[in-house]
Amino acid sequence: MQPLCGTDPILVLEFSMLVLESCPTQTIELFLSGNIPADMVNSYLKQHAPNLQAVYLELMLAMNEDAISGNLQNEMVDIYLSEVLDLYADLSSQGIWDEKAYSPKRKKLLSALESVSGYNPEALLKRLPPDALYEERAILLGKMNQHELALSLYVHKLHVPELALSYCDRVYESTHKPSGKSPSNIYLLLLQIYLNPRRTTKSFEKKITNLLSPQKLTISRGSSKSLLKTRSRGSKKIAAIEVAEDTKTSLSSIDSGRSDTDADEFTEEGGTSIMHDEVLDLLSRRWDRINGAQALKLLPRETKLQNLIPFLGPLVRKSSEMYRNCSVIKNLRQSENLQVKDELYNKRKAVVKITGDNMCSLCHKKIGTSVFAVYPNGKTLVHFNCFRDSQSMKAVAKGSPLRRPFFIEK
Repeated sequence: MQPLCGTDPILVLEFSMLVLESCPTQTIELFLSGNIPADMVNSYLKQHAPNLQAVYLELMLAMNEDAISGNLQNEMVDIYLSEVLDLYADLSSQGIWDEKAYSPKRKKLLSALESVSGYNPEALLKRLPPDALYEERAILLGKMNQHELALSLYVHKLHVPELALSYCDRVYESTHKPSGKSPSNIYLLLLQIYLNPRRTTKSFEKKITNLLSPQKLTISRGSSKSLLKTRSRGSKKIAAIEVAEDTKTSLSSIDSGRSDTDADEFTEEGGTSIMHDEVLDLLSRRWDRINGAQALKLLPRETKLQNLIPFLGPLVRKSSEMYRNCSVIKNLRQSENLQVKDELYNKRKAVVKITGDNMCSLCHKKIGTSVFAVYPNGKTLVHFNCFRDSQSMKAVAKGSPLRRPFFIEK
């Protein structure tokens, strides 16, 4: 069938349905070797064998990741999500849905959401139920760089701080540059969520709603196309301003010197207290990735210093070690600088005596009263005119190559 792939791919697809289910790997290898377009194969399977569409896309992705376009990756993840949503609808109708239970289909969806990068996270996010599949929602929000919302889900919905810490590690390592400073605001963001859970919980639903709600533009029948474009541009500008304000507020709250966790913020009825254990655990486990000064500014004033020893101890030791190393390097540089200055002084104080017997090393005539040049070895003398006329020539004194001379007028 391989010779027919280039001439009649539809015929190959029609007869390959018989063997695709029993021998999927060999059949897909036939599609790849025959250079049948992946979009054509996917469309044919979607119409005639939808149960094999996911199998084809999985094997296609495993065998040749570059051959899968963004549309096909998005369609594969969409198939996984549809299967999980069907499972959720079935179990929730029976009242036995467990958010922390991971079926094989859900594991496959979570793995695809984390590893595949060609899908549209915003479109998938709109399909999720509002009161379930929080881990999937957190991954999609992370793909959209909505780190605060993703961390809030791990902390306040799933109640699994370990997943929040793993999320911070992934973000940190993906942006870490060995040659420069790596941003550590992601850990400070998690620290703020622990320190002010009431505020993050209160604003979570509002931010999710604003993120997913489409902007509706009502246009009258008599409106022209130019008015439509103007309103569209205006809505985009408004959305951009809102995103900029949210980003500015988030960053300013991290970098501000005032603690956001003063006691008066948690005295309201029904408020949630500070998550002390999670705060101390985060500081002690990731002290080397957190800006110590900014973290201390965020902590409440009543925090006991004794509880911060696991965080401040290694941080102070590392700072002291860095200070000592920098001091040693500084002293070595100063010593090297003094040695160079001493060598320069010794070179400059050399004395050259010219007598009537001194000969030019180039023309072998007496120097006499002419302008002469002395090479750095202090012994080789040449006329200045000789050196200028034969710059490419190298006079050798005692078997050593001569370097560029300095000139002295007698």
